[in-house]
Amino acid sequence: MRFSVVACIVRGVSQSILFRKFPMAFIDALAPVVRQAYEITDFDARTKIRKGWGFLEREATEEGARRVVEAIGDTAGGVAVIDNAQLRTPAKPLVIIGGEIGEAGITAKLQSPKEPPRLVKWPELGVVAVGRFSEEIIHREAGGNEQNTKQMMIGLGVFMVTGIPPIGGLSGRGKKKKEEKPVKTSRVITFGRIVTTAGEQFVFGPNHFDFSGLGAKKELNTMANFRVLISELARLSSAKLNLGARLLLDNQSLAFANYGGLHDFETELLWLMNAPDAAPKSI
Repeated sequence: MRFSVVACIVRGVSQSILFRKFPMAFIDALAPVVRQAYEITDFDARTKIRKGWGFLEREATEEGARRVVEAIGDTAGGVAVIDNAQLRTPAKPLVIIGGEIGEAGITAKLQSPKEPPRLVKWPELGVVAVGRFSEEIIHREAGGNEQNTKQMMIGLGVFMVTGIPPIGGLSGRGKKKKEEKPVKTSRVITFGRIVTTAGEQFVFGPNHFDFSGLGAKKELNTMANFRVLISELARLSSAKLNLGARLLLDNQSLAFANYGGLHDFETELLWLMNAPDAAPKSI
């Protein structure tokens, strides 16, 4: 689907307004026009751009979308408007636990033993993404004869992101005779996702991934191998990179991406799949 700055409105009841290019690279140019379009402060305009993860609006009317398109104009490449029913969305992610880099593509080893290895050819690789955020953990002390070991109950975030069940499973087992006050801590989740041009999605956690498929480029520690893998995926394909992947390849902390949770990460992923002119390799 091709877009133009003026004639880019797809008629519909609910529409999304997307930046054509990575907005944070042009925030100083975009903030004044967003401030004027929405009649808000400069601070609020910058916050709206930053927290939209590529989207300026997710529920715009046709009239409102037209007004914003005209206000933004060609600034930083302008914006596009797409009916929400026409947004391309990725399929449910499949967990991979290894991958071999080859001339044709990456051969992914899936977690399910029922699934054969899957070759994703380089031209089919649409998005390479890296995420990192904190997950809350609730520790509960369980006593009694039937269960006297510590149970760690984790939210579903780890499982939803990596597909790897948390320690102790998704729920406790056995009956508890008494339960002490829960203690909350947190852990950092780092993960990668790749999305094909057809919308098929693969997810992996670096601590649960066999990096032997990197061959001679394999490093001695997990995060170094994670960076090498993302670098190879970016080098050998024309895939778009999310902010997390760009930071990783620039040897910067993933904390700078400021993903507040899975929702932020997946919103940016949705933008990358639908933004007409998002640059694949640079911001």
